[in-house]
Amino acid sequence: MLTTIILLASAASGAFAAQPAYAQCGGKGFTGGTTCVSGYTCTFSNAYYSQCIPSSSGATTVAPAKSSSTSQAAAPTSTSNNNGGGGSGNVLKASFTEYGAGDSFGSPNCQTATTACGYYTTGFNAAASQNLFGVGPGAGAGPDCGVCYRLTIETDSSGKAVSNAGNSIVVEITNLCPAQGKPLCAQNGLSGTNQYGANVNFDTCKDSGASAALFGNSGVGLGLGTAVQVPCTGQVGSKVT
Repeated sequence: MLTTIILLASAASGAFAAQPAYAQCGGKGFTGGTTCVSGYTCTFSNAYYSQCIPSSSGATTVAPAKSSSTSQAAAPTSTSNNNGGGGSGNVLKASFTEYGAGDSFGSPNCQTATTACGYYTTGFNAAASQNLFGVGPGAGAGPDCGVCYRLTIETDSSGKAVSNAGNSIVVEITNLCPAQGKPLCAQNGLSGTNQYGANVNFDTCKDSGASAALFGNSGVGLGLGTAVQVPCTGQVGSKVT
């Protein structure tokens, strides 16, 4: 009888309610629930953290949360990023700026083959913060050159929703936004943040049309939102060297 009670108590302790929106739902050492409320998917970020992120399907997904001698939750499919720091499918908090001919810093045209990657694209492109790009100034092409991200703008720098909140574009990384002299791009690794709480910064190339497409009629030149690595195929035009 005592054994039965212990077993029932153990089973009850392993049952968790679905995690709320944007809550943690997995990771090494995590002992909470591994499913999300309807409309959110448990999305793998790294070995130590998975989060409930909005999903179009509304289906719940179990994340790799906690190891057990008897069972282990299944992990959502996630492809490791061998070419850059973000990782396919990982949702990064991002800040968005713009550079190129006519910007307030006197930058030259950003549609040029003299970028850190050595080329530009006929589609939307951007410079990535140094922690994502993978190397510093003068080191040539970083591992994130040629990697594409879906950028989604949500708020302005004060956290107020912009008029086109939810607007998304896909950009290819063609240049570096260096940490030195640019606080927006000086995060300490992908777990660090800049002054706006963003893990990465994308300096969108005005001359490629990326800035206008992302910011639209929002009336801002610095936005906050999310970035997710996606396949480049058919989304960002061709490379020009």
